[in-house]
Formats: sequence, structure tokens, C-alpha cells
Amino acid sequence: METIVRRTFARVDIHKSLSYNGFDTNRNVIERYLGVALNVSQSGIQLETDCMITTKYILLMFFDYNSNYVAAQGEVVYSNKDESGKYKTGINLYGTRDENLQFIKTLIKSYHYQKNVPIFIS
Repeated sequence: METIVRRTFARVDIHKSLSYNGFDTNRNVIERYLGVALNVSQSGIQLETDCMITTKYILLMFFDYNSNYVAAQGEVVYSNKDESGKYKTGINLYGTRDENLQFIKTLIKSYHYQKNVPIFIS
């Protein structure tokens, strides 16, 4: 059987925590949780969460390396439980090409910045 690949853009692996709000069709917030971005592309993101994302619309949020609030809206394509018990969720970003690229570039830069900043525990 041949596998059909629908991916338009290459994925970049990352491991960056972010928050998300799930919305119903009337734009009411019905979910607020934390997740980890596992990989990103120019048009989407794969998120790992402890619970299934049940909403269709989502707002992804994080603070960048300069403590600036960064957000992007998207639509949930799938949310499936994996063998570890975590949920992998595919999200298609809603913004313009430039907005999506800015969000993804800032997310990747923040990921690389956090990897290189030592954590001090006293």
C-alpha cells in the first residue's frame, strides 16, 4: 500500500512549551491548557498534550525570548492518543503566510534560546 503524503512544507523538530485556548463556534473559550510544540512548518504545528483537544478552533500562545506575548490562531485537524498516553494534535494555522512565518520563526528562535540559557537552582 502506498502512503499518501499531503505535507506541503518541511517540518522542524522543536520542544517548546506553550499555552492554548480552545474555542467553540461562537468564539467562547471552553478549554485552557498547556502543551508542547513538537514540530512546526510554515502552515502548521504538532502539539503534545495530556488531554485530547476537543475544540475545532484554537489560539496558541507563548512568551518569546524578550518576554513578548506571541499568539496565532488555528484549526485542529486531528487529536489522537499515542502509545505513551499523551495526545498528538495537528493544527493548521489560520494567519496569512507572513503572519504564520513570523509566529513560527519566533517560536523556533525562542526554542533555541531556551536551550542555551542555563537554569540556576538555589
